[in-house]
Amino acid sequence: MVAIIGILCLLLVWQILKIILKKGIINKNITDYALEYIVSTTILIALFMQESISRNRLFIIALLGIIYEIISLIYMYFRYYKKETITDFSIKKVIDECEFGILVLKGKRAKLINNKMYEILDKLNIKKDYITNIIKQSIDQLDKNYCVKVEDKYYVFVINNNEIITFDITEEYKLHQKLNGQNKKLKENNKKILLSIDNIEELEKEKNLLKLKNKYHDILGQNLSILQQYLNKENITQENFEEIKFMIQKMFIDIEDTDDTNANLENLIKIHKKNGTDIIIDGKLPQNKETAKVFFEIIREATTNAIRHAGSSKVFVNIKETLEETYMIITNDGRKPNEFITENQGIKDMRRKVKKLGGMFYISTVPEFSVNISIKNNC
Repeated sequence: MVAIIGILCLLLVWQILKIILKKGIINKNITDYALEYIVSTTILIALFMQESISRNRLFIIALLGIIYEIISLIYMYFRYYKKETITDFSIKKVIDECEFGILVLKGKRAKLINNKMYEILDKLNIKKDYITNIIKQSIDQLDKNYCVKVEDKYYVFVINNNEIITFDITEEYKLHQKLNGQNKKLKENNKKILLSIDNIEELEKEKNLLKLKNKYHDILGQNLSILQQYLNKENITQENFEEIKFMIQKMFIDIEDTDDTNANLENLIKIHKKNGTDIIIDGKLPQNKETAKVFFEIIREATTNAIRHAGSSKVFVNIKETLEETYMIITNDGRKPNEFITENQGIKDMRRKVKKLGGMFYISTVPEFSVNISIKNNC
């Protein structure tokens, strides 16, 4: 009798441990989980009522409990443990289903190769000396990796000692080639523009050539500067290519301003903000269209100069209008000039535009660099 009670106590303790164990299983079978409670409750009741239950019945309960535990352990093994066990076959199956190729070498021989890598190497007719032949058939080198053309697709091979991984970069590589071509054209156009600017003093007397110089200097020159700064960033990724392509295409479609000066100013603010420079406007452009256009062109030129010469990240524009005059002061948060400022073509153009409207234009370096303009409202 004592042995039977001891067996029932052990079965009860084991049932409690199983319930605790199954609480941590996410995808547990609810019926199986509830059955553990039923068996535990039955054994607990038998222990409390052992004096009123015959020895034979207690023996039957203990025997059924042992049989249940054996069946339960077998079920748990196949249901929860064995199902989650990772085997060599399951690992190979997962690797074979990968979209990228995997090759692991032992010396010069392939120790592990998945289906994708086997398919690519078969098309390249590479069956030995894998690393050497991959490098030989590469058409381009991207950093320390090699780009290989396979039929009409491009794959990059990442070689790390005896481990080789390859994946499809067809779209990215075509975009990379297109971008390189556009960069080449951009450099050629940049050289032409620089040559035009070098000779601009001789052409200043002619009105049409002066207009051409202003157009290139104020708009296209600015766009080239912004694009060049963008391309010089170290953290350019594949996701930036579409934005760079858009900037290049937009640059050569139309370099003329629109008739809406306020819209031009908003676009200027947005473009520079994407490039990391904030143009902060306090006030608004004058209502007079000609004056508003001159103010906008000076803001654009002053912003370009602030970025190029002072490394500014913020440009502050303060516009104040009275009954008689409209004032504008432009400052920035960049490096302060440490020597006398030589007026380049940009400053000369700003002065000329203000003078044409009968206004005042001067540059101040104390206490900070600023561009100051005042134009009478009846001009």
